[in-house]
Amino acid sequence: MNPIARFLKSWMPARFFLLLALIVITACEEDYMTINAFEAEGTTIDYHLPDTTATLEVAVVSLTCSKNKDKNLEKVFQTIESVMQTNPEVELIAFGESLTGWYAGSADYIRQIAEPIPGPFTDSLAHFAKEYAIYLSIGLAEKSGDLLYNSMVALNPEGEIAGMHRKNTLTPEDKNAGYTGVQNANIIQIKDFKSGLMICADVNGAWLTKQYTDAEIDIILSAFASPIGLPSFNLISRRMNAWQIFPNRYGKENGSDYSGLIYVSDPVGNIARHKINKETYLTYTIVK
Repeated sequence: MNPIARFLKSWMPARFFLLLALIVITACEEDYMTINAFEAEGTTIDYHLPDTTATLEVAVVSLTCSKNKDKNLEKVFQTIESVMQTNPEVELIAFGESLTGWYAGSADYIRQIAEPIPGPFTDSLAHFAKEYAIYLSIGLAEKSGDLLYNSMVALNPEGEIAGMHRKNTLTPEDKNAGYTGVQNANIIQIKDFKSGLMICADVNGAWLTKQYTDAEIDIILSAFASPIGLPSFNLISRRMNAWQIFPNRYGKENGSDYSGLIYVSDPVGNIARHKINKETYLTYTIVK
């Protein structure tokens, strides 16, 4: 048997063709990461710290969004209050992508719900951040002059904007919505944890991945609008050697069906805790 035939026989057919498809797809985009065989294989690795020096109590949220901006903002505020009343130990609440309205909207619709950063929405978030002395992160449609950005903000317990990130890697839905992509990397300090901001498809970007791996971040603080089901392991955490916080949205929306998957994964890619298929939140203690 020749070497190529032996290689093909050693792989399960479905796994081989999945890997091939991923390589082809990612190679088609200039800034997309390619996936190597070890990453695609998903070998289980135990994550264990002999001595914990720092902790962070996080809440990860999945929300169902209305097309009505005001209803979405009210739901965000109510969720913050509900989380903190039930889990007063929480130090960071993370929300998903573009939660001021529908994610996949027309450019006219996005322009109607977009606002500047800082702006009225971030001012309201600042009130809750100060009241509960917590960090908040959330995605929203940003308007800056004539340009639209798919952005996320992080606020600190003083109610200040600790960081802002604009989506690097745009999807077809982002482009149809009139968003502008921009190459930017944003790292903030959350207690003892160096945290890099990413929005959904940004996790595929080679440039941004290099910025964060070179900086040796502790946490990938994300905002997602994703239909995916639960993965067997998280490639992004393993690639960056960092915890990933994965908030999302749930429900049917303008022809799309979002799974509501939320999770926290550890630095070797194990899904430490998750929930799926409903509007909900989970809590978890991140350590280092």
